[in-house]
Amino acid sequence: MTLQPADRTLMASAALVTISTVLPGFLVGALSVQVQDDFGLSEAVYGWGTASFFLAATAGSFFLGTVAQRIGPRRQVSISVGVSLFAQVCLAAFAESFGVMLVCLAVCGIANAANQTGINLLLTRAQLPRLGLAIALKQSGMPTASMLAGLGVPLIALTVGWRWAYVASAVFGTAAILWLRRRVAPIGPMASSSTGASTETPTRTLVIAATAFVFLAAGAGTLVSWLVASAVDAGMGEGTAGLLLSASALCGVIVRLSWGVRLDSMRLRPFRVAAAMCVGGAAGIALLAFRAPSVHVAAALLAFGSGWIWPVFTNFGIVRANQAAAATATGITQTGVYVGIVVAPLASGWLIESQGYPTMWLATAVCMLIGSALTFTVADDF
Repeated sequence: MTLQPADRTLMASAALVTISTVLPGFLVGALSVQVQDDFGLSEAVYGWGTASFFLAATAGSFFLGTVAQRIGPRRQVSISVGVSLFAQVCLAAFAESFGVMLVCLAVCGIANAANQTGINLLLTRAQLPRLGLAIALKQSGMPTASMLAGLGVPLIALTVGWRWAYVASAVFGTAAILWLRRRVAPIGPMASSSTGASTETPTRTLVIAATAFVFLAAGAGTLVSWLVASAVDAGMGEGTAGLLLSASALCGVIVRLSWGVRLDSMRLRPFRVAAAMCVGGAAGIALLAFRAPSVHVAAALLAFGSGWIWPVFTNFGIVRANQAAAATATGITQTGVYVGIVVAPLASGWLIESQGYPTMWLATAVCMLIGSALTFTVADDF
C-alpha cells in the first residue's frame, strides 16, 4: 500500500483545510479570558460563543453533506473555506459587541460543516490505498487547530490583542485553500454511485452512533472551551495556560497519527478501540477537578491523548463502511458531534457559575463514559 506523491499532497491538503475552518471555533475557548474581559461577560453567557459556531454547524451538517455529493467535494471545500475567511475578517474588524461576534462565528460554523463533509467525500473518492492514515491525518487537524489556538494566547492575544488571532487564522486559511486549489485536481464521482445518496449502514445505526457522539463531543468541546480558564482558576498564568492547551493538543496529534499508521491493517473493530480510549479520557477529565496546576498538566495530557482520539477510529469506520456515500453518512453522524459541542459550553458554563469547576469536570467525565458505552453497542456494525 504505497502512497504516491499525489496521494500525500491530497492528504496534507485535507489536513490544512480542516484546520482552517475549525480553528475559529477553537479560538473562542482559547481566548475566553481576554474576550470575557473585553465584553464583560460571565462564563454562562460566554458559552454561547462556542455554541453559536457548532449550533450553526449542526443545522447545516446533513444538508451540506448531500450538497457535497452533488456539486463535488473540491468545489464545496473551496466555497466553505472562502466563506469562513470572510466571516473571520468581519469578526476581527467589526465585532464591537458580543452579538456581532456570535453572528460571525455562526457563519464560520456553517462553513465548517460544509468543509468537513466535503473533505470526507474528497478522501473517499480519491480511493487512497491508505484510507485509515488519510482519515487520521485529516482528523489530526482538530487538535492541531486547538494547539494553534492555544499558541495564539501568549503570541497574539497577550501582545497585539485577541482580534488579531482571527486575522492570523484567516491568513492561514487563505494559504490552505490556495495550496489545495493549485495542488489537488478535481476528483470525479466513484463508479459505484453518481450521487452517493444512500448509505450502506442502516440509518438507525448511524443515528445511534450520532447519539454516542453527542456525549463524546461534549467532553471534547468542554475541554477546548474551558481548559485554559480552568487552569487560570487553578493558579496558572494566562500565557502558561494557553501553552498547556497547545501541549495537550500536540499530544493528541501525536497519538492520532501513531494510530493512523496502523489503522488500515488493524484487526480490531475501530469503534471498540474508540470506546476503550474514551474510558481513559474520562479519567483525565475527572482529574481536572483537582485545583492544582501540576495536576492540570497531567490530567490535560491524559484527557487529550486518550479522550480526544475517538474521531480517528469512528470516522474511519463510518467512511470505510459507506465509501460511496461518505458525505451523507458523516453528515448524519457529525450532527451528533455538533450537538454535543453546542450543549457542552452552555451546560458547562452554567455549572461553572453555579457549582464551580470541580463539579463541571466530574459531570463531563460522566458524559464521556456514557458516550463510550453507546459507541460500544454499535461497534460490530463498523
